[in-house]
Amino acid sequence: MTAEAAERPRSDAGTPGDQALPRPWGFWSTLLWGLLAFALGTVSVLGALFWIDWAQNPPETQEDLWKSPWFPLLLIVTNLIQVAVLAWAARLSGWPIGKYFSLVRPRGRDFLFGFATLILVLGALEILTHLVGRSSVTPFQMEAYEAARAAGLVPLMWLAFVVAAPMGEEIVFRGFMFRGWAASPLGAPGTILVTSLIFCAAHSQYDWFGLMQTFCIGALFGWLRWRSGSTVVTIVLHMLVNFVATTYAVVKVEGLL
Repeated sequence: MTAEAAERPRSDAGTPGDQALPRPWGFWSTLLWGLLAFALGTVSVLGALFWIDWAQNPPETQEDLWKSPWFPLLLIVTNLIQVAVLAWAARLSGWPIGKYFSLVRPRGRDFLFGFATLILVLGALEILTHLVGRSSVTPFQMEAYEAARAAGLVPLMWLAFVVAAPMGEEIVFRGFMFRGWAASPLGAPGTILVTSLIFCAAHSQYDWFGLMQTFCIGALFGWLRWRSGSTVVTIVLHMLVNFVATTYAVVKVEGLL
């Protein structure tokens, strides 16, 4: 059985052409490549941001990061660097880059199923949010929008939050990491759990409740990635989630509700 077939449901097993592909990177190699991509992206962009925006006023808290008018650009460039590093790793493994990331055309029913499932999960999380007396919009979302608006960079913010971040995060977590770890002894269930935990930890701008929601959405995306065999499904759904969240933030800050 190929690595592709091992990570997907029996009904969605890989095509005959997959037989010629080598095994993907193993568990530890996948982890090290992921850490390298994260380190290069973060260090490079934070260094540039410090030089441009923080040289005179060094940040004191994490909030200073997303309050910077350059935060959307930081997010875009960080994701570009991470994807470039992992694309290099995929190429070195002997796989076509798109295939390694599972950027393959999904079936229409996978989109419909994913959309319906996402609506159910988001609805349940929204109900829970109101039951515990929480706001649907986090301080991070409002402060990031306010900073972008003050600097005249709202279009860049939309590009970063709704396009760059979903594409980059899905390629990293449900593309590269999933490919290597699902074919390892961790298997698909363990991969869904571990990538969801890391995905959650990467969103440290949220409090415990926001992290819980992020974990649930990450687990859903991992399951849909496994079920469909396509990261395109989760990229589109992730874009939808971020579009709704960003719209909520704009509406809240502008006092439209």
